[in-house]
Amino acid sequence: MLVIGFYARQTWSCHASLTPAQAKRLRTEYSREDLSYFGQIAFGNDLGTLSETIHRWNRPVVRVAIMTACTAAEKQEVRRVLADLNTISRSTKFQLQPDKPDLRIYFAPIQDIPQLFRGHDGSANGTFAFRTTPCGEITSATVAVANNLTFEGHEEAIIREEIAQSIGLPKDTNRYPKSVFSSNRQIVIDQASGDTYRLFATEFLPIDRRIISILYNSGIPVNTSRADFTRHVLAAPE
Repeated sequence: MLVIGFYARQTWSCHASLTPAQAKRLRTEYSREDLSYFGQIAFGNDLGTLSETIHRWNRPVVRVAIMTACTAAEKQEVRRVLADLNTISRSTKFQLQPDKPDLRIYFAPIQDIPQLFRGHDGSANGTFAFRTTPCGEITSATVAVANNLTFEGHEEAIIREEIAQSIGLPKDTNRYPKSVFSSNRQIVIDQASGDTYRLFATEFLPIDRRIISILYNSGIPVNTSRADFTRHVLAAPE
C-alpha cells in the first residue's frame, strides 16, 4: 500500500441523514459513476480505524503551513495542489500561511516519518492524519511526505495524494489507476532507453475533481453514514 493514514477521533458520535432533496441533488448533479467512486473513497479508511461517515473541513478558510525545511520545488508543488483544490471547492479555501495552521505539512526522509506518526511502520512514502469533532468536522490535520524518493514525479504525487486525503477522502482504491486516490501505479518502459519507471498521479483526473466537488460543493451533511448514502443515493432508482 502506498500510503497509511492514522486517525484520532472522539468515541461518541452524532447522527446525520440525507434529506430527500439532498439525495436528489446528488443524483441530479453527479453521474452514477461519480457517486459510486465517491462511495469507495469517502467512507472509513483502509485500516478500519475510522468511522464510515463523511468527514470534512467545515470552515471558510483552512490555514496550511509547511513545518520543515523544504525546497523551492516542494513549496511550489504544495501551492499548486492548494490552488487546484481552490478551483474546485466553493465552500472552503486552503491558504498557505504560517500562523496558527490547521493543516501541517512535513517533509522528511522516509525513515524519519515514524517519528511524526506513532504506530507508523516506516514503509510508506507518505501519510496523513486528521482529528474531528464528534460530528465529523475536521479540526486539524497533518501530512508527511518522504523527500528522498528517486522516481520522477513520485514526491509530487505523494504531496497531492496526502493533501487530498487529509481533506476528508481517506480511502485508496484501484478503480482508476491514474487517480490520485489509487495505490495501483502504472509501470512504464521507455522504449528508447529501456528504462523502467513508475507513472504517478501528479494531476487530478476529471473524476477526482468531481469527487472533491461532491464533498465540498454538494451539501452532503458531515457525518452522513455509508449506509445512508448507499440507501438514499446509490440504491435509489434512476
